[in-house]
Amino acid sequence: MISIRFEEKQQIGLQYALETLHGCSPFGQEKIRRLRFYTPAERAELEEELYNVQQAANHAEELKGVYDKICILLCQMKDIRNSIRRCRDGEVPDHVELFEIKGYLQRLESLLPLYQQISDTAPLRGLAFHDPKPALDILDPDNTRSRGFYIPDSMTEKLRQIRRSKKELEEKLHEAKTDAQKDELRLQRTRICAEEESEETKIRRDMGARLAPLAEAMLADAESAGRLDFIIQKALFAVRYGGVMPQITDGTLELTEMVNPELCDLLSEQGRSFVPVSISLDRGATVITGANMGGKSVAMKTVALNVLLMQAGFLVCAKEAKMPLFESVLMLFEDMQSIQSGLSGFGSEIVQFQKALAQVEQGYSLFLLDEFARGTNPDEGAVIVQAVTKYLNGVNAISLLTTHYDKVADCGKAHYQIIGLRDIDPEAIRRELAVSGEDGIRVIARHMNYGLYRVEGRSDCPRDALNICRMLSLKPEILHLIEENY
Repeated sequence: MISIRFEEKQQIGLQYALETLHGCSPFGQEKIRRLRFYTPAERAELEEELYNVQQAANHAEELKGVYDKICILLCQMKDIRNSIRRCRDGEVPDHVELFEIKGYLQRLESLLPLYQQISDTAPLRGLAFHDPKPALDILDPDNTRSRGFYIPDSMTEKLRQIRRSKKELEEKLHEAKTDAQKDELRLQRTRICAEEESEETKIRRDMGARLAPLAEAMLADAESAGRLDFIIQKALFAVRYGGVMPQITDGTLELTEMVNPELCDLLSEQGRSFVPVSISLDRGATVITGANMGGKSVAMKTVALNVLLMQAGFLVCAKEAKMPLFESVLMLFEDMQSIQSGLSGFGSEIVQFQKALAQVEQGYSLFLLDEFARGTNPDEGAVIVQAVTKYLNGVNAISLLTTHYDKVADCGKAHYQIIGLRDIDPEAIRRELAVSGEDGIRVIARHMNYGLYRVEGRSDCPRDALNICRMLSLKPEILHLIEENY
């Protein structure tokens, strides 16, 4: 079972993606808040959800007006599920509960013709609503279809007589001259109000009992309203970020020109654009290398994000996608828990690695390790990561590691490298900086190519750090010493 911590959602951009959704109903908001990841055993349900989202996305422009009207109705719905359960369980609903149930049913009644318009254009699978009229007839016996809730005099003969007597008493009270007369009439009115409340309680109990057989249908409709809400939000998300229907496979994970929505929006604000990333992963360990600033972590987190989006029933933010279903997705990023545990950074890494590996080995998993063993010295760290990479080649999982250590890639089954500054002339950048006076980091980031390319054969990590030193005009004496050691 996939379980992702809030901090992990934030790190990979999943929390950002969820916050771009605008669930309208309490039922849809709950689905976003309690995001569900489908398991491999639920493949048929996931495929149905993906189909529905694709249908809604493909016709989003055509159905925009319908979606807008549905969203307005969903926003007006209250969460009446607990009140419905109380009716089902034989408890007496109060006036407020019956008012809210009636309002919910009226909005559901208005929703049905709009949902039919969707069905005529983009039929959705496994999603249906019951006719709310039988329940509305119980709560609105005079068929006024007013927005409020009122128990009419016609409900029982006794209620009619009580209210008639109450009205007569109130007229006498209005005309009374002396305090003694008024006191006596007020006392009589108190008694008759108690009778009215008793009779209304009986009627509300009867209404609740008559709603009880319809409770499961009403609860199912709340679930369907939540699903429809979520499907529309997923569809609009796919339209905004170019979502594509993934092909579900039994092993290989291939993402072509995938993007990360959070970074797309962030870079767009800066007048830049996200470089789409393509990668093909199979069972065993794949290693991504590249210099610092090179986007290794971004590539890894974008893989994690799109895998989790797919298993939550979203279209994938990519041009093409072939993806397996995982039993678990485990991520080892920089972990703030090391401070709380009292362990060193490296000690915490090992503890977290052991816990994650135990889960990974229980079923086909995606295992992501970002700059593992960063908390120890480089010589030891390189040896440790090489050993971990070799071990993960034999585990029933797709493992993806980023590292700046040499010779780790030789231990993996596949090797990708960030293009980085490979095709850039450092001297040209240095001259640009000298002339423009711009911030050096911004200029280098603008020229950095964060795309991946697959490396065949042996290859050490790129030496972009030296180029960055040259571009930023590090003191010539220091540069000379660095170059001697290279």
